[in-house]
Amino acid sequence: MLARVLPPLLLAAALAACAPDPALDRQAVLDEVLASYRANLAGMQPLTAPPVAGAEVPGQLAAMPTLAGLPSQAAQLLGQPPATVRRLLGEPRLRRKEGDAEIWLYQGLFCHLDLMMYGDASSPELRVTYATARAAGAERRTEAACLQELANGRQG
Repeated sequence: MLARVLPPLLLAAALAACAPDPALDRQAVLDEVLASYRANLAGMQPLTAPPVAGAEVPGQLAAMPTLAGLPSQAAQLLGQPPATVRRLLGEPRLRRKEGDAEIWLYQGLFCHLDLMMYGDASSPELRVTYATARAAGAERRTEAACLQELANGRQG
């Protein structure tokens, strides 16, 4: 008898675990993701190119002011020089040169941050042109929580 009851109970428990989180505002999550991608697209343009429509990033990344405090979104790192990123987050776990660009990876227990830095003829100093934070594993993480985790675990 227990063998007949157990599979439906396991199925019900599995389905309950897959139920959406009622506290999760799906539209807010989608808006945050879209804003981040737009900002990253703008950052991938040459430093002198006009901004991508809908992106809230100045056309001249080299003219962006240096961040004073820890950003709440990865896109706020766009236009920042390596010294500012190191001050905020420490040394990256991985740094790789690819032509004129540098790729930096920060890793925490629950998230990762990918940065691409590039300079051009008008401003040869490297600047962040692409930044994205992502959860590691199945746990949900906001970009703010990820950046805070990485800043708290900085090694440099």
